Amino acid sequence: MAGVLAVWLCGGCRVFEDRDVCPSYLTVDMQGVDRSIREWQMWLFNGAGEMICKDTIYRRDYVAPYVIEVPRYGEVECLLWGNIRGGTELEERYSQGTTILKLEDIPSDSLYSSRSIISTNGEESYLKVVPRKEFATVELYLQGWVGIDFDIEAVLKCAKGGFCVNGDFYGNGVSTRMEFSDLGNYYTKLSGRILRQPDTENILLSLFIRKREVDGSLGKVLVDLDIPIGMYLENNGYNIQSPDLSDIRLDVDYSYNQLVVKAEDWEAEYSLVEEI
Repeated sequence: MAGVLAVWLCGGCRVFEDRDVCPSYLTVDMQGVDRSIREWQMWLFNGAGEMICKDTIYRRDYVAPYVIEVPRYGEVECLLWGNIRGGTELEERYSQGTTILKLEDIPSDSLYSSRSIISTNGEESYLKVVPRKEFATVELYLQGWVGIDFDIEAVLKCAKGGFCVNGDFYGNGVSTRMEFSDLGNYYTKLSGRILRQPDTENILLSLFIRKREVDGSLGKVLVDLDIPIGMYLENNGYNIQSPDLSDIRLDVDYSYNQLVVKAEDWEAEYSLVEEI
């Protein structure tokens, strides 16, 4: 059983005591949580917005019922965030102003959230954790290119870099440098993760490609573009408000005079004539 923050909670109550001052035993149901989510930070707030409890639930506790003592309130907001790891800075303010910020350049953590309103008025209470995917994995396939022949830099740029624990967007613009994840005979694959955004308008892919000469030195710049992938995605049905964000695959074809970016049912062409 987890420890509690509220020091007034009693260890037990006799029959004739006023039971309103006794804790409620909250069972946190983790049965629907995938074990790829390593741990959850949990905050509980009463109706006045005051934090009444904070706890951490680890993966080893997903199977057995997880029970914690919490104060009794008629309405409690339960806010949980999973996978806050090395790519995230957590600034604890012991309020709903606690912030979860993505670190610059590196891929975001695969963050999940769960938000519920429950009552803890009784001796026993219950919370079912339903994870919501707050990130999208972006895979970029550079078609027809052998990676060793080019110096490639792909950066995802977003308007917001994090959240408050209640789900409000927080922070300024943030970048994610995509990383090489596969090198095939006819493609180079890069991957990165971005967090949910208030809209898709300011989601950009900054793509910079330079020719690598036979001796290994860098030569001519072939591509230097900021591609508004968010605008294209929205125009073709990508839902940034979906409870669980969908991952994104981008295919890029390059022919020395034009760049074609494709994803699902859309494509965009960019002329490179002036750059070669």
